[in-house]
Amino acid sequence: MHPAQDAHEVYRAESTIRFACHHDLPCFTQCCRDVNIYLTPYDILRLRRSLRLGSAEFLARYTRSYLAKVTHVPVVQLAMDPQTLRCPFVGDEGCQVYDDRPWACRMFPLDLGKENGEYRLLADKKRCLGLHEGQQWTVGEWLETQGVGPYEAMERAFQQVMPTDFQPGQRMEAGLGKLLYLAYDLDRFDAIVNDPRFRAFYGIDEERYTSVRQNDEEKLLLAFAYIQGQIAELFAVL
Repeated sequence: MHPAQDAHEVYRAESTIRFACHHDLPCFTQCCRDVNIYLTPYDILRLRRSLRLGSAEFLARYTRSYLAKVTHVPVVQLAMDPQTLRCPFVGDEGCQVYDDRPWACRMFPLDLGKENGEYRLLADKKRCLGLHEGQQWTVGEWLETQGVGPYEAMERAFQQVMPTDFQPGQRMEAGLGKLLYLAYDLDRFDAIVNDPRFRAFYGIDEERYTSVRQNDEEKLLLAFAYIQGQIAELFAVL
């Protein structure tokens, strides 16, 4: 008998789950329809690079974004097709950007829990027949096979741009939220990096500048550092 899987159960890296997804399941790709997929800066970097689009064009064509009403934290969602409510990157044969799919898609059927190192089942067993398949994994094994590591590392780096005394859910000025949005739109950050005055002020030599221009991940980390410095200055004034 297979162990039961409960949506309310708390899972950890050593916990076991049963899951497999394939074309033969009647629910194949249904999890990619009529859902809220919140994107991280690294999600956008990977997706727009896969599609060979600039960040501004990708954001305009494939997302909806806003500042949360209370906290003013930027929220970026993948826009579903208005006719089918399906993810724009999913066809009958599956995900067309699978190697660069968002973090949330990689974790499926899991979601983050309330505490660090905790997870929960996101999928409903009635809707997701993959949870009835016989293949068994530990949570840690599953996440490793899905390439979640780089996404978690980038998100940790992004979370560190806020001051240490900032509490999740705390209200901040709308201007700070717009500054955070810079991490999602690296086209705008390009204009900053390309300014010789910026490079001189931050001590970015030609070798580092060339590296940042050629490596999107390095550019994103530099954007995080820039945002962190700007927010620290603004918090000191506010």
